Amino acid sequence: MSGNIGQMSGLASVIIPNYNHAQYLGEAIQSVLDQTYRNFEIIVVDDGSTDNSREVVAEFGDQVSYIWQENAGLSAARNTGIRNAKGAYIGLLDADDMYEPDFLSTLVSKLETSPDAAGIYCGYRFVDHLNHPLPQVESRSIPDDRLFKALVDGNFLVPESMLLRKYCYENAGPFDETLRACEDWDMWLRVSSRYKVIGTTQILTRHRILPGSMSTDPVRMLNNRLAVLTKHFGVEPDDDNEEGVSTKRRAFGRAYLSSSVEYLQYGDKDRAYECLHKIARVWPDLLTELDTYYQLGCGDQPKGSMGHLASLDVQRNGEVLFEMLGRLFGDPKMADRLKGYRRPAYSNANFVLGLLCYGADQSGAARSHLIQAIVADPNCGLNGQVITTLLKSLLGIRLANWLRRTLRFAPTIQPKTLSK
Repeated sequence: MSGNIGQMSGLASVIIPNYNHAQYLGEAIQSVLDQTYRNFEIIVVDDGSTDNSREVVAEFGDQVSYIWQENAGLSAARNTGIRNAKGAYIGLLDADDMYEPDFLSTLVSKLETSPDAAGIYCGYRFVDHLNHPLPQVESRSIPDDRLFKALVDGNFLVPESMLLRKYCYENAGPFDETLRACEDWDMWLRVSSRYKVIGTTQILTRHRILPGSMSTDPVRMLNNRLAVLTKHFGVEPDDDNEEGVSTKRRAFGRAYLSSSVEYLQYGDKDRAYECLHKIARVWPDLLTELDTYYQLGCGDQPKGSMGHLASLDVQRNGEVLFEMLGRLFGDPKMADRLKGYRRPAYSNANFVLGLLCYGADQSGAARSHLIQAIVADPNCGLNGQVITTLLKSLLGIRLANWLRRTLRFAPTIQPKTLSK
């Protein structure tokens, strides 16, 4: 990227790539115009739209710079905007998403007081196509020296949650125009491996979930996830090659976990199982991690609602989960590879399902799963959270809380507060 346009100190350039999103584009633009931080420019890059996007932008007059190009994809549109940006800070706002009014003021201020930080990300809320809030929010701040590793586990950021100094894009290179999804993940991996990027848990953007969007296509997402990992780590480890390093194997395993969940959301249990099978071949240690079963236990909950206990059918998702585990551990070809993994897998799966049931006020089902967790692995019975939750499901919350204080059990997850 040439960086041939001079940067103006303190100016934030907000790039809005757009392709046939005229019905949402006005809201995106207005969310920038409503910023309390006033030193910004808006650049809409129209990637060959055939709807009335041009007319929508024209309504805002000279408040918006408009660039039209032949359709070349989202990455190409972002690259065009960045090349034409004059600001020292670059924000990426997809045409169907929105900033909260204090997005720029908050993030620019934090960057100005952290000159060694190359960028900053914030939390975001999922909304539906009508901009109605959905239950799920994403809000985490990872220590900057652990951000790259956290992102290797999977992309938890969205483009509009990030504000980077322009030199990040100039030095790390443009968005990869060969990718048709996960291009932002690829960029965050490149940037976080080279620069200090800080975070704030403040919810400062809205991420819209649209039916039929590319992020709801599990095939596209899986193919591009694997392309990103191949780009950064090399080809996927052969399951008979023990030379693959753990970071690489874990990265591919986590990619298949994300895709397994997406196939469950899509209603394709067979493809979800295929991804679980790949996990077992690439990095079976994931079968012992609680987060694996949290994600699979939330199963078919759509994006924007994952972990919402009031709408979670734990029984149905548990049945699907145990059906997949049964197929996996019943596969004679996997017997040697999975030796020693069955007990912790079933114990942790029941443990998580028990917590989900308890959070959803299903005490009977919670008891059953927690007891099965202990049966599968008696060591689970030494876990304070298991025992405390089991007591509460048996005795009632008030009496169990008194027992916990008396016996000094570990703190528990309270009903309806379990989140990802």
